[in-house]
Amino acid sequence: MNLFNLLHLDHPGLINVKEAVERKQPEEALRLLKDYYMKREEPKISFNDSEKESLIKYALVHFQEDIDRLIEVAEQVVNQTFIFQEAWDMERTNVPVAFKGKIDWNHIPFEDPEWTFMLNRHRFFIPLGQAYLLTGDERYAHTFCKQLSDWIDSNPHKLSTHTWRTIEVGLRASNWIKAFHYFKNSIHFTPKLFGKMIGSLYEHGQCLADDFTNWKAISNWGVIESKGLFELAIYVSEFLEASKWQQLSLERLKKTARLQVMKDGIHWEQSPMYHNEVLLCYLGAVHLGKDNKIEIDKLIIEAARKMAYADLYMAKPNHHQPMKGDSDDFDLRDIITTAAIVFKDPCLKLGGFSSIDFDNMWSFGVNGINLYNHLPVKKLKNISCGFEDSGNFFMRSGWDENDLYLYFHCGQLGGGHGHADLLHMDVHAFGKDFLMDLGRYNYSDSYPLRKELKRAHSHNTTLVDGIDFTECIDTWNFGRIAVPLATKWVSEEAFDYVEGSHNGYFHLEDPVYVSRKIIFVKPYYWMLIDVFECKGEHSFSQNFHFAPGEIELNEDTKSCSTQNMDEANLYLIPIYSNQITAAINEGKISYEYNLVEQNKSVQYELKSIGTIAMMQLIYPCRAGDQSMPTVTTVEVHDLLGDVVSENDAQACKICLPHINEEHLIIVCHQKPSLHRMSYVVEGTQIFGEIVLIKRKNGRKEVIVVK
Repeated sequence: MNLFNLLHLDHPGLINVKEAVERKQPEEALRLLKDYYMKREEPKISFNDSEKESLIKYALVHFQEDIDRLIEVAEQVVNQTFIFQEAWDMERTNVPVAFKGKIDWNHIPFEDPEWTFMLNRHRFFIPLGQAYLLTGDERYAHTFCKQLSDWIDSNPHKLSTHTWRTIEVGLRASNWIKAFHYFKNSIHFTPKLFGKMIGSLYEHGQCLADDFTNWKAISNWGVIESKGLFELAIYVSEFLEASKWQQLSLERLKKTARLQVMKDGIHWEQSPMYHNEVLLCYLGAVHLGKDNKIEIDKLIIEAARKMAYADLYMAKPNHHQPMKGDSDDFDLRDIITTAAIVFKDPCLKLGGFSSIDFDNMWSFGVNGINLYNHLPVKKLKNISCGFEDSGNFFMRSGWDENDLYLYFHCGQLGGGHGHADLLHMDVHAFGKDFLMDLGRYNYSDSYPLRKELKRAHSHNTTLVDGIDFTECIDTWNFGRIAVPLATKWVSEEAFDYVEGSHNGYFHLEDPVYVSRKIIFVKPYYWMLIDVFECKGEHSFSQNFHFAPGEIELNEDTKSCSTQNMDEANLYLIPIYSNQITAAINEGKISYEYNLVEQNKSVQYELKSIGTIAMMQLIYPCRAGDQSMPTVTTVEVHDLLGDVVSENDAQACKICLPHINEEHLIIVCHQKPSLHRMSYVVEGTQIFGEIVLIKRKNGRKEVIVVK
């Protein structure tokens, strides 16, 4: 491959390069080409050289902890020791892998090829480059140049499946381009190496341009690769193919935005992890477009904006994403900060950092620092939000870190990254995670835990006869898949209400219709109502998986509670406990890829004939709060004064001593359709499927929830 034949040598900035080529002076031509790339002011890919000293000074004042961490990473890379722990690394590692001699870029440790893929994305070049810029230590630049050169020499295009997978090609191209801006002034970054890098980047561009399918159009791969191609096309705009690559990448990004982002702004693969990998790519494309006066289709821009707002609601009060599907326990503030800067949006700053973070400082430069740090914060009027197209619902009492939060899911599976998690919920309150998704752990079928964490029993949902409503075959494949059915969402000042159901047990000889209803009585507690409609005898169960820590089960009341000292706690209180059994089980939770620790869960089980409901009060307590609610069942009467069967309607009374208030919640298991179905509870006549009655100091308020 002759590099100079690939370039538009009539470009005004390359005239002297062309002359050197015509004089048959390739080394001089390479020197001039590198010099041109070092000094050009356009296109804008990263911070400008004029900003470098200001950014270094700002970092030294505000980000010493980040600097200490990246220097530690840089030293590891110098020693050819790799631990993948960067922000939004898709498959993190915790065990160092070291190479004493030449790096084997196809090495597969731990029977997990994802490690190899992570190695070949070269994300570690970014902290290595930042460490070089901040310290001037030429060991870091020498290491970059040595490893870059070795990778190119060791991995010819199309001869390695592990190093030239197209998703790695897109990510690696982007990381090389960013690394160039950190290392370009080093004596070790010779014109020869620059020419080798540019030549390899051409192969990266051709690889991405030639490999796009309908499967990729609906996959996060297509977004990641297309954004990489777009960035590459801008960076090497002097290539003859660059304009074609730019057009292709923008067309593909538009197609993926149309296909992958649901109307409510959530990515269809139903994994916050990949929702945010995709969002990072769209935000990056919009940012590059603005900086280089390239028109970005409004479909891409609006997809990014909607996805960022989905993150705002999705984020728990501790700012972390739920570990739904194949997701890790990652902080969302950096991504929301990026979105707030791109869109100059004070509402998004509500979910971001109070001032710009380390990574965004490098991405947006001095103007980004000034913009974000002076951007006001604007709170959204709607605190809770239902994303009905994707089946994701978020209940919260406010925007502060001590507020209450519940996440409920009743949406489609989402492909291979989806889990059997219909009707799952997370609960976070008073600064603590309580009920959680157990994560993903790993993508290798060599580890049985991978499959177990995808199954229904590893989620805070219900089972019938211990049967999975969705069959998980292995890491990526499923057998029978349950389909979400009707959902309903209501959010008002006094309460939030959500319900969902699925057909996962319609295949049984005696079919069972499963539904879940959740009422958030703001800002105190949730009432959970699981209904199983059938004719025959079955075993019904509810699973609740807790964050690590001790839990205790009361054998008399069957209530279960966390046992946190000097911290908030959560109580699960069954409403009709006389027929159920309860047991605490040991389990495992994976907060990030390749990391696992112990946790506990409680399972409630009820054997019954015909339709039945299982109800739980989910009650969080502040640290030091000893004023527990009392819960009693209450009879429901019809208009003639007769007691109504529990199969038709149930009611409970919840006394809240700390506010001197009592609540009655009435649940009708059949939609009221006759006069006599206007029931009476403790002297109050009601009409509705779910009714909340509040009583305090002789006053009464009747609220029809549904």
